[in-house]
Amino acid sequence: MRYQLVKYLGLLSLLLGLSTESWAVSYTFTTIDVPGAFSTEAFGINDAGQIVGDFHVDHGFLYTAGTFTTIDVPGAFSTQASGINNAGQIVGLFGANGFHGFLDTAGTFTTIDVPGAVLTIAHSINASGQIVGEFGNATGTHGFLDIAGTFTTIDVPGAIFTQASGINNAGQIVGFSGDGTGAIHGFFATPVPEPSTLLLLGSGILVIFIRKIAVTK
Repeated sequence: MRYQLVKYLGLLSLLLGLSTESWAVSYTFTTIDVPGAFSTEAFGINDAGQIVGDFHVDHGFLYTAGTFTTIDVPGAFSTQASGINNAGQIVGLFGANGFHGFLDTAGTFTTIDVPGAVLTIAHSINASGQIVGEFGNATGTHGFLDIAGTFTTIDVPGAIFTQASGINNAGQIVGFSGDGTGAIHGFFATPVPEPSTLLLLGSGILVIFIRKIAVTK
């Protein structure tokens, strides 16, 4: 009995001792081809396994459990779907008198244009509906964050261009930028609380401190 226990414990130790890399290299691949399309590209996926992308020629698609739905912004000559959140909201790019970003909420399309930009592309959307992407204007190419129609420019310090590619539910943003030597660098940006938020937090702490002093008296 003791020998069997030692044997099983030894086997368990061997399994637990395997590196995580040996567990992470095996995948099952599924080909995604829109029926009749010459080419299909997948760009985004949510936790439900819904996939978005584009197919030739110039249409976006939503792939849900084996069913394809074409995504075409009304009046556009091309549409590309780039990101999807867990609510099924889709963002991307469309062409019509220039190129613009879009938000697709259950088939209702909203155009995303950074004010003053000649080009806007939406790449990713999180659970809160925060959208990131890139835009071009007279000063170059910049990243952006769109929160309910309020735009914040994202520029990596010292970079000659910046593109924001993804955003998670914590508001952390990833992307890439270029420097003056021609090198390309990835970046990871974490939100910093605004001064007003810090002031509110500090006021709350002060109130608690004053009340504590009053009670001790």
